[in-house]
Amino acid sequence: MNLTEQISAHVEASAERIANTLCDLLAFPSIVKVDPREAGPGERDCQLYLQQRLASLGMETDLWDPDGPALYAKYQGRPGANKGRTFEGRPNLGGTLTGAGGGKSLMLTGHIDVVPPGPPEHWLTDPFVPEIKNAAVYGRGAVDMKGGVACMLMAVELLQDLNIRLAGDVVFTTVVDEEIGGMGSLAMVDRRFRADAGIMTEPTANRISPICHGILWGRIILDGIGGHAELTPNSWDSSGPVDAVTLCRQMLDGLDVLNRRWQTQPSKNHPLMELPNQVIVTQLKVGEHPASIAGRAEIVIDVQYLPAEKDEMGLGGNVKKEIEAHVAKVCALDPYLAKHPAKVEWILDADCAEIAAEHPFVTTFQQGVTDAALNPQLAGFGAHSDIGLPSTLGQTPTVNFGPGDPAMSHQPNEHVPIADLVACTKAIALTLVRWCGVAS
Repeated sequence: MNLTEQISAHVEASAERIANTLCDLLAFPSIVKVDPREAGPGERDCQLYLQQRLASLGMETDLWDPDGPALYAKYQGRPGANKGRTFEGRPNLGGTLTGAGGGKSLMLTGHIDVVPPGPPEHWLTDPFVPEIKNAAVYGRGAVDMKGGVACMLMAVELLQDLNIRLAGDVVFTTVVDEEIGGMGSLAMVDRRFRADAGIMTEPTANRISPICHGILWGRIILDGIGGHAELTPNSWDSSGPVDAVTLCRQMLDGLDVLNRRWQTQPSKNHPLMELPNQVIVTQLKVGEHPASIAGRAEIVIDVQYLPAEKDEMGLGGNVKKEIEAHVAKVCALDPYLAKHPAKVEWILDADCAEIAAEHPFVTTFQQGVTDAALNPQLAGFGAHSDIGLPSTLGQTPTVNFGPGDPAMSHQPNEHVPIADLVACTKAIALTLVRWCGVAS
């Protein structure tokens, strides 16, 4: 039995250990808070658990609460720099397993924060009491992305079981804040955790994804004129009222026009992405009282952009201008909005990255994935992930690769098949051997 066969057989025989490790992680309610100054109830405990696992592998570990204001002052205007973040009780974790020497280093990275589970009646199980059933692990974060974190941990652990010492270093990092902006990854890179290449174990259905979208969150504010809903209105250019619900409909129609244009616009499409860039309406807030004409509407949007569209700061400034110009055109078509145009406020700008398909790590990873009997064809990651920060600022070319159906992310009854976990762990372990080399 050759080394690839030994590793594959050991990983397959360890399916229960891999699943149980994920269950351990899911039991920590490491929920990211809407107010990022507040610690999630299980963030620190989850990182302490992982620190103990890393220490047992002989890794030198670093657990720290980032200094949010200092980071913002240092990186203001750059990717990942979000104002108002504090990290007390929200630690990042890093670990380094020093190799024997002479090999390339690899960083395995992920986030341990999860989104809130939503209404409990939407779940068939308790989201933070993990269950194994139907050959899958159920719980909030099983897909996004504690499943990937469990796999990258187990890949290192299972290689040690086989007394395989790597020539290159293995760097292991888990961060907070990913689900609300990515400043945890900025703190990790600022802490100088880096390697010759990296794998971020976001859910990709075990496909190598060397590209992700950048994301803009914005708020379009439409001010009408409130009034009694049941009485005859005055003219829009005297006292009104002017219905903000109607103004909202007009703006939504205008955004639909932009999405239709983007469907075939070359700059909004990428050969690895299944869908073109989109302006997605995620929240609406309209009206003040059941018997009153709405005086204000707010439309919250989620806008995607590609790495080729980034501005000089590595962010989505060019696309912001594009959205603002389109909103102004929609307003210009309406006499009221021409005099009282909508305002666009930007909430978040999360950057993106693309690693070239011919990069040596990408081709090496494809070989490792092939060894694990998975599809080596590259695919796009339609959502945002944090690969931009280690890839650009950290000079660690990083790709996405992780277990689970990405569409299950943030859903009730989130679950990942154990077979996906095993396959992912196998692919990472085999790639560690190929990329880092084995000590003689």
